[in-house]
Amino acid sequence: MEQRLKEEARRLVYPRISLIMIGPTGLAIAKIVMGAIYLRDCDIEKMIPIYLIVSGVLLLSFFGFTCFDMFYFCRSENCWEMLEKMSYSCCRFFTLCLLFILTHTAWLICGSIWVFPNYGKMTSNHVTCSHEVISNCIHGACNMKFITFAFAMVTIDWICFALVMILLLMCMKGWRKK
Repeated sequence: MEQRLKEEARRLVYPRISLIMIGPTGLAIAKIVMGAIYLRDCDIEKMIPIYLIVSGVLLLSFFGFTCFDMFYFCRSENCWEMLEKMSYSCCRFFTLCLLFILTHTAWLICGSIWVFPNYGKMTSNHVTCSHEVISNCIHGACNMKFITFAFAMVTIDWICFALVMILLLMCMKGWRKK
């Protein structure tokens, strides 16, 4: 009976986990590609493309390690017992999550500092400085589609960050009740 329940749980959980991983993986790849395409084409702030690349790599590596931990260790017969006992793999998973959250938070703050002010400059009838125009102008330029993409990615990252924090708080509250 217990074996049948474990098999049923695996059958239901694995496809859903795979679907949950597709969205963030697609966003991570899009960040890396856009950052690489415009790496040298955003003079207004040279760190915006680098922010997107590093953010995408962080996300890909986190989900890569997470998938490896979940699928590799949970294929063993003792997966559920391992999770209940807070085994080595489970502790490693939580350590990895904590490291990712701290690193991603710091990098997200940097990205916000680089993207938000420059997006505001680019969207408000900006004039690029030249020999004729030297006041009330912006030094450097950036592709409007790229800066809009970067703005959207930082905004999505903040929304996801808030959702993850809410979920963590809910989990901790539920864990404390046990």
